[in-house]
Amino acid sequence: MRVPHFRLSAQADDDFLRGMTRPYAEHRPSMQQTLDLFAGEWVSAMPAQQGGGQAGQMPLFDDPRIPWARQNLKHLGVDLAGASVLELGPLEGGHTYMLSRLGARSVTAIEANREAYLRCLVAKELLGVERVNFLYGDAIDFLRSENVHYDVSLACGFLYHMRHPVELIELLAKRSSAVYLWTVYWDPAFNAKNSDRAAAIGPAVKAEHGGFPHTLHRHDYGQVEDFAKFYGGPAAHANWMERDDILGAFAHFGFSKVFHELLENPLGSALHLVAVK
Repeated sequence: MRVPHFRLSAQADDDFLRGMTRPYAEHRPSMQQTLDLFAGEWVSAMPAQQGGGQAGQMPLFDDPRIPWARQNLKHLGVDLAGASVLELGPLEGGHTYMLSRLGARSVTAIEANREAYLRCLVAKELLGVERVNFLYGDAIDFLRSENVHYDVSLACGFLYHMRHPVELIELLAKRSSAVYLWTVYWDPAFNAKNSDRAAAIGPAVKAEHGGFPHTLHRHDYGQVEDFAKFYGGPAAHANWMERDDILGAFAHFGFSKVFHELLENPLGSALHLVAVK
């Protein structure tokens, strides 16, 4: 079948293109043009050593938490270099990029936010990130159903978005030999100084999972105005844990070596820890 060919005047071409919503690039390939596919949506700043580019503001491609994790895991006998790594919630691939550059043998990074996942793929291609596989899906469902073991799991900014956070710790214990965790936790001292945070967290609820009794504090996300820039959990609320319960859960589910440090954070008191079986 012959396909008709339409010839338009130069003016008609201009009018046609102006009416389109940017489906075609207008310039030669570049980092900036590719980043601008998600203009105004990036959280992370691109690494300067890779050419930079205007994206977001947070230095997640040069985050001191990852060197901290490597150093303290190494003190406990685990090296990220050469390790198989599971990363939960990579956001835009900043930590994934760092893990690859540190020499991880492989990184499986699972992201449930659709737009964040696509930005991970953009960052991977622009920065030439190697030995990494980004997967789009629910990490908890993956951990429940896939019988795969990893040398190290990373959950950075993930636990406090869970409705059942102790289940996550149990699953990490089943699927990995070592863990790096960064999380905000429920802290009455912080709440007393920040009334907006106290108002967002509900009363204490006693819970139990896997034989581990603990206390949960409901955190409501409230009204989300722009889901393109929302990086919370998949439900309208999450349950925050208390610091001692977090540490106790890692011990309960078989991690014999746990080292942690407390951190200040505008969202709430935070800690990061490494745990090894």
